[in-house]
Amino acid sequence: MKKLFTLSVLIALIAGVPPTVRAAEAYKDKATQAPKSDNRPKQLPFRGKVGAVDKTAKTITLEGKEKGRTFQITSGTKITKDGKPAVLDDVTVGESVRGFAKENATGKLEAVSLKVGALAGNAKQNEKKSETK
Repeated sequence: MKKLFTLSVLIALIAGVPPTVRAAEAYKDKATQAPKSDNRPKQLPFRGKVGAVDKTAKTITLEGKEKGRTFQITSGTKITKDGKPAVLDDVTVGESVRGFAKENATGKLEAVSLKVGALAGNAKQNEKKSETK
């Protein structure tokens, strides 16, 4: 009986070792691999009032407390004004804008999306306030 018990314990130990060893090897393989780098630059949100629009350089500058931030507008930039498609010519100084930008290879901020005008919720609230007056 004692031999049978010892034999069954040894078989259980031997059967249990390979999965543990394989898991440890897989962990070592993952640890030695270089971390995956995102080739895609991260997008940064922005918002503010337009301080300047340069249509020849295709840039907009947002007003800032100390200095303005300039965003490059490209053919890939998705521009909307009040929820409808728009172009750079539709953007005027003093308007509220928001969107996402990414840093390009030269280090400049490139607008990925640009939404011109007040937030949809704020526009509805402003409408209600003007109706009640």
